[in-house]
Amino acid sequence: MHIYRIDVPLLSLQATPGNRTIYLNWEVNTTLPPTSTWHLSYYSQTVSSPVTITGILSPTRATSLTGLTNYTWYTVTLNAMLESTPFLTDTVRVMPTDRFVYLPLVRRGY
Repeated sequence: MHIYRIDVPLLSLQATPGNRTIYLNWEVNTTLPPTSTWHLSYYSQTVSSPVTITGILSPTRATSLTGLTNYTWYTVTLNAMLESTPFLTDTVRVMPTDRFVYLPLVRRGY
């Protein structure tokens, strides 16, 4: 008899596109150190250098990125940080849009 185990990621980032906005939420399947924080960075072809947001408190599980360009792919990376060292990470690509779209505009991988 074989037992198959499906590994559950320790960090799972989800993104939902909106009008000039990306709504982010994430799940953590481990206990975080109390002093850990989140480090969020994103970029696109229209952003000359990655934008970073640091110091997000560890209990946080959602945020929004606003003022973005519609119909442009953004790569968003979330890191759990302990001091200056990342110990969990996940990345998604998402395209903000001003239209209600039935097809998913979020991609994993490249």
